[in-house]
Amino acid sequence: MQNYTAATIEGYVTHDPVMRTTKTGKNICMFSVAINHFSNPDASPRVSFIDIETWEKTADLCAKSVTKGKHVLVAGSLRQDRWEGKDGKTQSKLKLVGNQVRFLDPSREVKAQGGGAH
Repeated sequence: MQNYTAATIEGYVTHDPVMRTTKTGKNICMFSVAINHFSNPDASPRVSFIDIETWEKTADLCAKSVTKGKHVLVAGSLRQDRWEGKDGKTQSKLKLVGNQVRFLDPSREVKAQGGGAH
């Protein structure tokens, strides 16, 4: 049985996107989003940095429209990548595979929507 995961985050892009193409010719666009967490008015905010991966049509639009500092809302599913590090230990990273990206900057309201993880 397959489980269902869904996540939506809103934050600011931390670096310009990186676009690449798989061996099978599919485009992937990757960037990171900073999310501020507020616990109470007197506390300093905590910040989380979430890696975003988009595919195909969504990746194409993100590669053209996403820039560092842009305010975005990303919806998709969570995925954990695992690999063996140079030290032989298992490493892992959780990321959001975005299939919808909404640009929240008031000057340009654009919505990217496309395929999910491949």
